[in-house]
Amino acid sequence: MRSALLVLALVASALPSAAPAQQSWPSHAVRIVATSPPGGSVDFLARALAEDFGATFGKPFVVENRPGANGNIGVDLVMKSAADGHAMFVSPPGPFAINAHLMPSMPFDPARDIAPVAMLAIAPLLLVVHPSVPARDLTGLLAWLRAQDGKATYASQAVASTGHLAMELMKSRTGVDAIHVPYKGSAAQATADLLAGRVQMSFVNTSTTLQHIESGRLRAIGVAELKRIRSAPEIPTLDESGLPGFEATTWLGLGVRAGTPRDVVDRLAERSSRALARTDVARRMVALGVEPRPMMPGEFATFLRLDTAKWAEIVRRSGAKLE
Repeated sequence: MRSALLVLALVASALPSAAPAQQSWPSHAVRIVATSPPGGSVDFLARALAEDFGATFGKPFVVENRPGANGNIGVDLVMKSAADGHAMFVSPPGPFAINAHLMPSMPFDPARDIAPVAMLAIAPLLLVVHPSVPARDLTGLLAWLRAQDGKATYASQAVASTGHLAMELMKSRTGVDAIHVPYKGSAAQATADLLAGRVQMSFVNTSTTLQHIESGRLRAIGVAELKRIRSAPEIPTLDESGLPGFEATTWLGLGVRAGTPRDVVDRLAERSSRALARTDVARRMVALGVEPRPMMPGEFATFLRLDTAKWAEIVRRSGAKLE
C-alpha cells in the first residue's frame, strides 16, 4: 500500500512540470532561416518577424540567410533541427509546393516533414512586354504570339521559377508558344535584357518593374492575381482579361519542422499576423512589391494542398526539371 501511494505521489509531482515545459518556449535563441540572399522580400520578412518575435517572446531570434537549391538548402537545415520551435524558415513556394515535382531527389518530404505555420505575403506577378511588341492587352498579345509562330521570346529569373511556370501555364491555357530564356537566378539581368528588347516579354515582380511601366520602358498586360493589386489598381488581372481563374502568384510563408508543439505553432502564427499589421512593416512590404496576406495554420495547410496540386500539373506540362 505504501509503495502504491509513493508511485501516485511521484506521478502527481510530475504532472505540473509538463505544462510549464511548453510555456517556457523559447528557452534559448531561435534561428529563422531565410531561403534567399540578403536584401529581398524574404530577408526583410524574416528580419521583421525576428524583431517582433524577440520583443514578444523575450529571447533572441537570429536570421540566417541560406539560399540555394531553390530554397531546399535553408529548409533542410530546419528539417534537421529539433522539432521544438527553436528553428523555422521563411520561404517562397519552392520548398513548400514546387520542388518535389522538379527534382528527382529531395532531402526532405514537404508533405511529411514541414508543418505550415502561416502564409505571410504575396508577391504579385505582372505580365509585361517590351514596347516593340504592338500588343496593349491580353487579346492583342495572344494574337501577336500566334502570328510569331513560336519565335517570340520570354525571360525568367531561372528554370522552374514562378515566372517560368506562370508563362507555361498561360501557354497551356491559350495554345500559344514562345521561347524560354532563363537567367540562372539573375532577376536583374533578365530585367536588363527585357528593357533592352533582347527578350520580348516576361512575368515579373511588381517591385522591379512598376517604375519602368510608369516611364514607358515596359508595357503591362495584366496581373497574375484574381484581384487587382494595391500598388497599380489600373492594371487589369488576366482573369478579367480573358483567362478565367488565372493565378500564378509568388507567396511567402513561415514553416517549422513537423512535430513542433501545436501551441508553439499557434503562437507563432498569431504573432506573425500582428507583426504584418504594423504600419512600418506594411509600408516596407509595399516598397518591396509584396502585400500582406496573413493566413493561419489550418487555412495555410489547405491552401498548400491545392497549390501543390496546381504546380504539379504546371510542371508536368512544362517538362521543367532541376538537378
